[in-house]
Amino acid sequence: MNDITGWLIAIVIISLYFAILLFLKKRDLFERYNLSFYGPLLMWKTKKGKEFIRKIAKPKKFWNGFAMIGIVISFIAMFFMLWLLVENLSLLQHVPKKELQNLPGINMVIALPGINPILPVGYTIIGLAIAIVVHEFSHGIQCVLGKIKIKSLGIIAFIVPIGAFVEPDEDELKNADSKRRMKVFAAGPTMNLFVSFLCVIMVSFVLFPSVQPSDGAVVFYVIEDSPAHEIGMKSWQVITEIDGREIKDYNDFYSVMHNTTAGENISISYHSLDGKYYTKYVVLADKYNFTNESKDAGIGFLGVGITDVLERDLELFKNPFEESPKDFLIRYYGAPFMGFFIGYSPLKEPFTSYYKIEGVFSFLPSDVFWGIVNTFYWIFWLNFAVGLFNVLPIIPFDGGYILQDGIKEGIKRLTGKITEERREKIVKVIMTAISIMTLFLVLAPLILKYLAMLLFS
Repeated sequence: MNDITGWLIAIVIISLYFAILLFLKKRDLFERYNLSFYGPLLMWKTKKGKEFIRKIAKPKKFWNGFAMIGIVISFIAMFFMLWLLVENLSLLQHVPKKELQNLPGINMVIALPGINPILPVGYTIIGLAIAIVVHEFSHGIQCVLGKIKIKSLGIIAFIVPIGAFVEPDEDELKNADSKRRMKVFAAGPTMNLFVSFLCVIMVSFVLFPSVQPSDGAVVFYVIEDSPAHEIGMKSWQVITEIDGREIKDYNDFYSVMHNTTAGENISISYHSLDGKYYTKYVVLADKYNFTNESKDAGIGFLGVGITDVLERDLELFKNPFEESPKDFLIRYYGAPFMGFFIGYSPLKEPFTSYYKIEGVFSFLPSDVFWGIVNTFYWIFWLNFAVGLFNVLPIIPFDGGYILQDGIKEGIKRLTGKITEERREKIVKVIMTAISIMTLFLVLAPLILKYLAMLLFS
């Protein structure tokens, strides 16, 4: 399907969507079922579900403790996000100006499948639905505990449901003290981060202990005009035997190859990750001809680079908290980005074929096992993204309101004698400055990308 066809199909679907909704509205079905337009979105409101939230909120000590911890976690996550954004901006300063136009576009920022190319449709719908529901219900629980009226619950849709909400009474929320408001706002992102933590536990400590690497040395690249290139070897094939000697890993390959000689005719057995097996004979080149280093003269050379990245990523997924936070973000959370930009992801076919499933989950078919892994992984990924994004100190995000109330309380304690009106003005000025700065940090990569496209296209 080309881009023009894709756009035409999208326009037809959206046109039908609005035509059906306008037809239903004219038939007075909107009023009957509490439907309304919210811009281009369809909103459904209901009173049902409030009693369910009240029942969930009954262990008051637990939820109050959860919310208090949540305020602390939200502030930590907020400053962590600001640090990441500043770090990202400093890294962009070292990118050549012409290369800035190759930065990810706005579609990579929007967390919707079909728009964002890294998000798989099925897993994303499940993960996003869970992220939004737990986020909104957590707000609702804290409204109940803070004696703030819940006016309605509902769903927002655009062709398909894309969000849920709990609507508090705005006046009661506004008139509540800062502590109660902060607990309401902190509950949502905290619950998202808690769910993401549980999913990491499930993926890394329940499922991944059953995953073991296969024997063999994985080819990362093939050098042009080398013996390996001549026999048709390709990246991500796995070498299992060289001249009758078994190759179990990265080290075995280099140990065996170091003891070969230039011009030697050897047999090599290898297979693709999709299960095709090969055994071929090849005459080794002189390694010196490719490296120009005297120590390599006379040593046999196949012409492949071997990687242990699949084994290293397996260790990361089994022990996610042994790495630094930056490594966790880049390699664990960043696995889908690697899959999109460099074509490699340890959680997708054909790379999952490299691993063996042993132990308690060995009875499951491979595709079922990896389907379960990906379900929990994407629930983690989307909850983590929603949680961190919502703690950004920008109003109307939760983080903006939490910081606003925190600043308000701080100013009240430091300057108790000034009027409430004066205090509100000071808070507004501070929050406006912080929101603009944060928004700039978020949008900076996109601004630089599109400026570079204008200047260098």
